Amino acid sequence: MDWDLARFVLALARHGTASAAAQALGVDQTTVSRRMAAAEAVLGTPLFERVDRRFRPTPVGAAVAAEAETMERAAIAIQHAAHDRDAALSGPVTISVLPGFAAAWLVPRLGDLRRRHPGLRPTVLSTDINTDLERRDADIALRQARPRSGDLAARLGVRIGHAVYGPEDGAAQDWIALEPALDATPQMVWLRDQPGGTDPVLRVTGGAELLAAVRAGLGRAVMPCYLAEAVPGLRRLSGPIPVASRELWIVVPAPARDVPRIRVVADWLAATLAEDRVRLEGVQA
Repeated sequence: MDWDLARFVLALARHGTASAAAQALGVDQTTVSRRMAAAEAVLGTPLFERVDRRFRPTPVGAAVAAEAETMERAAIAIQHAAHDRDAALSGPVTISVLPGFAAAWLVPRLGDLRRRHPGLRPTVLSTDINTDLERRDADIALRQARPRSGDLAARLGVRIGHAVYGPEDGAAQDWIALEPALDATPQMVWLRDQPGGTDPVLRVTGGAELLAAVRAGLGRAVMPCYLAEAVPGLRRLSGPIPVASRELWIVVPAPARDVPRIRVVADWLAATLAEDRVRLEGVQA
């Protein structure tokens, strides 16, 4: 089976309906049905079964879809290899980063990158989900954990310090915490061991919401020092040493780490994080 047929199997396995697969591939449903029939004829076995008006891969179909995903990554790599060789220090570079860090730290510093390399066209992809770098959904990612799998290259950028902040008058004693899905993060593990830490009065999704809640006088919270330190009306309550820290890794697809425009942005990120290390780590003199 060649890639032209395999990509139809992969799209149908991913999306579950012929209409959604057709939209993803930029074709009509008839083409999807025709190509699926051709793929099953080539292999001599059914690849999907209909369950509740959706297509579910058979065991053979699931195996074919998994191999097709490998073919897709290779096809993407070939496309990027041709483009990257000619791009030099110009063209698009997509950086995937958590929304709070994107707004408070990365975006305000992109002017420096643009002055250094005016031919670059950065895109900031703000997301709480790890983008698939091997599929090149992004060229660079700032992640809070080192990747444990995949053909990726990573280097530690900085450790983000967290401390307890509350209203300046010190009156708020209740805790505000992140949503339960984030209970395993270092700052929430620390909070769990504090009096009242397991019974917060409010839970929110991220740092910007924590900051808004504390500023509104709803309680105190463990927040990134770089985000809360200079906010008027807030006071650091936990002393000069952060109560928790999180690593921030610069991650790129291994085949792309020597592409000039990607390498220069990754190096710029590493240098800019290092320049701001004291503030980001949050240790006070």
